[in-house]
Amino acid sequence: MRDGRGVVGLVIAALAITATSLRAGPATEESHRAYAPQPLHEPIRDVAENTVEFVKFNNWLNGNLASIAAERMQAYREHLYSIIDSDVKQLYARSGVTYPEERDLVLEVGFRWAARMGVPGADLVAKRLDPEGKSGIAEPSVPPESFDLRLDGDRFLLSSKLGRWSVAFPYYFMIGGLMDQTTTGGLRTQVAIVSTGFGRHSDGKEYSQATIMVMYSPEGERGTYVSYWLGMLGLGAGDRRRDEAGDRTAYERYDVESRMHARVEFPQIGKGVIAVSIMGLDGTYQWNRPHFDDFLASLRDSTPPAQSP
Repeated sequence: MRDGRGVVGLVIAALAITATSLRAGPATEESHRAYAPQPLHEPIRDVAENTVEFVKFNNWLNGNLASIAAERMQAYREHLYSIIDSDVKQLYARSGVTYPEERDLVLEVGFRWAARMGVPGADLVAKRLDPEGKSGIAEPSVPPESFDLRLDGDRFLLSSKLGRWSVAFPYYFMIGGLMDQTTTGGLRTQVAIVSTGFGRHSDGKEYSQATIMVMYSPEGERGTYVSYWLGMLGLGAGDRRRDEAGDRTAYERYDVESRMHARVEFPQIGKGVIAVSIMGLDGTYQWNRPHFDDFLASLRDSTPPAQSP
């Protein structure tokens, strides 16, 4: 990612590529596949601000990535994805799509950095954006054997080899972790952590991502599983809510002191038990709730039907 043209050269290149993209057609609300368009509005930086931040961070990573302590890496991943997120939202505002039809230097370089920073799936996007791999792409962060992760058009498709469930979400969501472990409750559990795009906090001063988690166990009793994850997420039976349509039951709470919202649902699935949650600060949570609903709507149970005797 080191570029001999320096800061000025990178700024000019990024702005030139952006200007080329401006010739694309008008935005359409239907083009973002199954995910709602509303959270794609209002990038946290405008084009010029994001381009400058991209160049500064690219140059800083060139000299400092190797020295970042493991416990600090997440903060730098999140900053990188704030740049990616603004670029995607600017692209959507110009052309009504979230995946570039022409070369996009911010996304191309950004996902190469994300791969080097160990973000699962970032290597798949980097290879799609730069199929010739001219600048080199880091070795992928390999998920546990029980997961399958692939890029399907402009979406990730994450599926389980244990329970045959799958879920689809945009390529610009940051995968925070994929784990296959035994919980303190004694159940083998797959955990997927996925961060949404960015939204501003209700005070208007800062911004952050909301965090979606999928927790699946191929074994265990549903009532016990529900109680376990409610406790782990700081929720209880008194937080039960039913949506206006009456077809979804969730547990939801807002903690005034931390300004944190938490919601979890327990969809029915053919084999095993599954929980899907979202957590986010006030403002960010509301902004990204439509994409949580879309995430849930994409959940599929691909368990083969039982054979007739």
